[in-house]
Amino acid sequence: MRSSGDAVSALIASECSGGLGSEEFVESQRRLLKLGPDEFLRNVMSKSHAAIDEWQTQMQLKSTARGRVLLYTTGLTETERELTGVECIDSVENALAHRISTSGSRPIAVIPEGPYVIPFCRGAI
Repeated sequence: MRSSGDAVSALIASECSGGLGSEEFVESQRRLLKLGPDEFLRNVMSKSHAAIDEWQTQMQLKSTARGRVLLYTTGLTETERELTGVECIDSVENALAHRISTSGSRPIAVIPEGPYVIPFCRGAI
């Protein structure tokens, strides 16, 4: 997937104990990897109706367009890891150390439980 140099836009640590997700999402990810981001988006925009769970792949592209997305997981097979369309890593600690060494003192947000938490920032960034 495309990215903005070495910048990391997201570091995700998720067990993924339920696997990659619905078959529709898995198929959407397969199409993304086959077509590439630009062609995938053109294909999505040309439809009159969205495919089930395709929106998740479309939203993923917003992050990968801004930088590298790193995923630490213990619950996916190697095939499923390839279908994520992001960079799978073996250590959260190493990823954080790399991010700190390349980004200095820029803030890091830790968001537990994913979409059920609304992050906010108190003070200037």
